[in-house]
Amino acid sequence: MFRLNGKNVRHHFDGVYGKVVQVRELIEVLDQMFDSFHRVNNISRSMLGPRKSSPKQLDRLR
Repeated sequence: MFRLNGKNVRHHFDGVYGKVVQVRELIEVLDQMFDSFHRVNNISRSMLGPRKSSPKQLDRLR
């Protein structure tokens, strides 16, 4: 039968805590990455100016 002692429990929770920290860091990096994509998208849209509608799109709107 498997017995738990203080050392095993602490080792287990240290491992879990380490994984939680890694996941938090990953989420932070992904958040920064998507913020950067959003900024680049806004900059490129402002540089290109307003989009012109094609005749097909205008027909769909009518």
